Amino acid sequence: MKIKDLIKPMVAIGILAFLICCLIKKPSTWDDYASYISYAVSAVTILYILYERWLWIFIPWKRPPILKKHYDGTIYYYEGNESKTKSIDVFVEQRLFSLKITTKTDINSSYTIAASIEQEYENFFLYYTYITNPNASVQAGNPIQHGTCRIVLSPDTRSLRGKYWTTSNTIGDIILQEHTEQNGE
Repeated sequence: MKIKDLIKPMVAIGILAFLICCLIKKPSTWDDYASYISYAVSAVTILYILYERWLWIFIPWKRPPILKKHYDGTIYYYEGNESKTKSIDVFVEQRLFSLKITTKTDINSSYTIAASIEQEYENFFLYYTYITNPNASVQAGNPIQHGTCRIVLSPDTRSLRGKYWTTSNTIGDIILQEHTEQNGE
């Protein structure tokens, strides 16, 4: 969903709020009209804030997939010619128009710079760009870098699978499962 998708419904709600004010008390002066417009704008603003933060989860109109708050996963990466794996925790904070993704491994963490869920044909993909924050003990061999992920979302968003690449020319695959108590604390 894009912000432009909300313009018509918000204008309609504003007009409806204005008309309700006019039905409650017929305007007799320009001040009454200005006051009712103010009420309508306030109603639209409050509704927009509530919808963008929380209500979109319950109202499925043009809604992007809802990601889980915590995923456990594995990164498959290459060091030289050798294939290696590493465990990763992924934490997601999602609103209608924003995503914040934080990852943690044993030596590194990363934070979202930009993220978006996009629909390509029938599938949804999570694209995000991040910056790493390596632990000081490994920073010489694993410097701060930027990376990008392209992750395919399963229909129920319990499992995610994708690829990543970084500015230091590293690439890898990432497989994530919704965090459960059986997966660990």
